[in-house]
Amino acid sequence: MSQFLRDDFDRWHDYGCLINARFVYFGSEWYDEDWGDESGVDFASSAKAIRNLLYLDQKKKDPITLHYNSPGGDWDRGMAIYDCIQGLRSGVRFVGYGCVRSMGSIIIQACKQRFLSPNCRFMIHDGWMGFSGIPKSFEANADECKITRFAMYKIYQDRMKKKNKTISFKDIRDMCQYDNYFSGDRAVELGLADKVLGTEEMCHFRGLPETIE
Repeated sequence: MSQFLRDDFDRWHDYGCLINARFVYFGSEWYDEDWGDESGVDFASSAKAIRNLLYLDQKKKDPITLHYNSPGGDWDRGMAIYDCIQGLRSGVRFVGYGCVRSMGSIIIQACKQRFLSPNCRFMIHDGWMGFSGIPKSFEANADECKITRFAMYKIYQDRMKKKNKTISFKDIRDMCQYDNYFSGDRAVELGLADKVLGTEEMCHFRGLPETIE
């Protein structure tokens, strides 16, 4: 293997960035085999993703493909990725593998093109929040939860109304009252994704636009 190819391989596995292809990989930074738990969207994974996205964006204004494989995670860290993608010069296409759940279902909405692998599952919900402390802090955290839920519903609505102009906050709130799972095709029908990729498209990314409007 040439040094050039070896360096590319190492960067992809160590840093999750394939520069020439303009690919960014996003996945959990750790996995606990005993508990079956993984980090998902957290400080480490979001920091790496943001650095890679900004690096590719400053090199040139060409599409970036974000390959996503994560069950979701922290709201604040996820919104950092969301805002970063929204602020890039380069259009970002999202390809979800396995599952796009919770915070992942928000991050995908920041992208210009939203693709899912053939067996990818989608899940939206109101999220989970735990806190311990004095009563006033409980009240403050409850108020903050209302703010973040409103922001989440607004993000969903802005993309979903392109498929269903009558979609309301109440409709979305009702959908998010529990862990609401559905197929990739259903996500497309709801306006939460653009397309479920076929096998050939997944293998070679054929048929995907060369540019992103």
